[in-house]
Amino acid sequence: MSDAIVDACCFINVYASRDLRGFLTASSWTWHIPQPALAESLYIRVTNDDGEEDRKRIDPQACLDEGLITLVNVEDAEAALYVQLAGELDDGEAMALAIAKLRGWILATDDRKAQRFANHQGVEVITTPELIQDWAKSASMTPTKIKALLGNIESGARYAPAENAPGYGWWMSFTGETDPTGGAGTIT
Repeated sequence: MSDAIVDACCFINVYASRDLRGFLTASSWTWHIPQPALAESLYIRVTNDDGEEDRKRIDPQACLDEGLITLVNVEDAEAALYVQLAGELDDGEAMALAIAKLRGWILATDDRKAQRFANHQGVEVITTPELIQDWAKSASMTPTKIKALLGNIESGARYAPAENAPGYGWWMSFTGETDPTGGAGTIT
């Protein structure tokens, strides 16, 4: 398995799917999250019993305890790049990118600025739509399950991919907003 590091925006999105454990166990990567990114991952939105929107605290402790995702910090060699990047990016993105660069890991981010910086650093990036598409394929999910996960992400994290994002067409084929497949969606 290859290593990947996730920043706060992607972590919040995957957590909002309401199946973090399912994602982590089905993933083809070994997952890591920097301390600042975890600290930035505070809440998802949920609907309470009265039908009102509420916030639910993000609590990945069980997955951390099981070793499904590992908390990481910069090592000495990564500190200088982290400090340099932190002048331009949020701490979570800066640390994730510095670690990804120097350890040769994949960076999971939806932040466009972080993606540009990663490109300049020669770091491979994967986005939420690509992560969910990979998960759906590896877990042989039904279109109904995929649609539910994407709906959870859209409502819980207030996320939808930009039109030019990788995986945009796939995502939209399940959410029905631009429905080239008549609502069925395709997993591949």
